[in-house]
Formats: sequence, C-alpha cells, structure tokens
Amino acid sequence: MTGNEQANRAGEREGHRLRPVARPHEQSEPRTIVIRHAGGWPSLAVLCLCLLLLALVVLGHHTLRELDARNHASSAVIAGIERKLQRLEAGIDFDSTRRLLMLGMRDHILRANPRVSLADAYRYAELAVEASEKYPAVDPLLLLAIGIVESGYDPVARSPADARGLYQIWPATGRVLVKSLGWDYDDLTLYDPEKNTQVAALYLDVLFATYKDPQLVLAEYNGGPLNAGYYRASSRALASETRDYVPRVLALHERMLAEFGRSGAPRRDAGSSEGAQRQGRSFGSEGAAGG
Repeated sequence: MTGNEQANRAGEREGHRLRPVARPHEQSEPRTIVIRHAGGWPSLAVLCLCLLLLALVVLGHHTLRELDARNHASSAVIAGIERKLQRLEAGIDFDSTRRLLMLGMRDHILRANPRVSLADAYRYAELAVEASEKYPAVDPLLLLAIGIVESGYDPVARSPADARGLYQIWPATGRVLVKSLGWDYDDLTLYDPEKNTQVAALYLDVLFATYKDPQLVLAEYNGGPLNAGYYRASSRALASETRDYVPRVLALHERMLAEFGRSGAPRRDAGSSEGAQRQGRSFGSEGAAGG
C-alpha cells in the first residue's frame, strides 16, 4: 500500500469520528442550604453541671466549717472540764493539807494546855489558819508558837501587865485594833478566842510591814515599840522577859517549820485575800531569825 492510500484512509477515519451531540442549554436552579441548629440544651447542661459543682463545693466548705466549729466547741468543753477537774483536785489537795496542818496544830495546843478540850484545841488551830489566810504575811505556825509561849493557849489568861487572852493582847492595843476590825470593844472582848486571834494576826501583819527583822517584830509584840528599839540597840534597858521571849518563840517556830515543812500554811491565791497588799515578812522566808 502506497503512501497515498494510507493518507486517504487516515482522512476517512478522521471524517468518521463521532462529534459531540450538542445538548440543550441547562438552566441552573437555586440551591437552599439549610443549617440545622442542635438547640440550647448542651449549653444548659454545661451550665447546670457547673452550678452543681459550685453547689457541691459551697456545701463541702460549709460542712467543713461546721465540723471545724464543732471541733473547736468540743475542744473548749474538754478544756473547761479539765480546768474544773484541776481546780477540784487542787481544792481537794488544799483542803486535805489544810486539815492536816490544823490537826498537827491541835496536838501542839493540847500538849501546851491539857485542860483544853479536843474540839476547842482544833477550833483554836482553825482560827489561827483562817487569820493567816486573811493576813498572808503571818504564818499560822508563828501564831501557834506565840500562843504557846504567851498564854499556854489559855483563852482566859491574864498577865501581871494586864495582857489578855490566847495571844496576850494589851487592852490599849486591843481597843484600837478591835475598832479597826469593826467590832465593839469591852473588857471581855480580848477573852474571845476568835477576836483575840484576829487582833493578834492584824497586829503582827502591821509589824511585819514596819520591820524587816522578825526579832524586832517579836520584841515590839512582847514589849511595845520602845522595847523594839532597845532590842535593836542591844540595850541593857531591854526587858529581861523580851530578851528571853524572842529567841524562845523563834526556836519553837523553827522546830514547827521542820515538823510541818518549810512552807508553813497552805496558801490560796494571795491576791484574793483581804490584806494581801501588805508588804509583811514571812518567818518562813530567807532572812528570818538570825539572817
């Protein structure tokens, strides 16, 4: 086959090719896009969940505060009970020690005056302890020593110098002190054990506020202020009774301190005792006799 024939056939095939069929013009139709909303419930659910969590947090905080408040209240109640128990124990211990002291003092009074009854001896000891609680500068054992030396614990004792009662108070001194205590004075006042004890304790309290040396306190108690001056100066004019009286009382007091303990009387809070403002000196402290 020649080249011309091949060219002719190629032309024929080219002429027989399919031609695209022309379609009628298509008209475009408008499309509507619908966007569907899921609704507000998811947001509402989230909000409710947040509110629920917030409520739980607030409730938990409130519960914890209530528990904490209850714990504090319980702790306060327990602490109050413990304080009451401590005070009760201290009160029991104080009363027990106080009673033992009075029983020991009673025995000394009975030995000093066998004629006194058991009840009266205990009462004299009780009066001395009560007076020392009213006047904290005064040791009840000092009152005991003075009562033994002065009168032998005879409530109706009367000295040649007219000193009267358990602690041998002079009427001139007693009259002033009795009136300062708010009582009426008569010739029988100083024979009253209670009033005599109160007057003696008040007098000693005043003397302790005046002197630093307990020897001078006893010297004036026994013989008046002039006698205390004689004692201070070691004067020959000092009354022989006072010269013997002071060391005798101090020695007896020292023996009693050794027997009952250096603390002397049991003390409650001195700040609540009447007359505690006085700056008296206790015989049981350092710098006592001979110091």
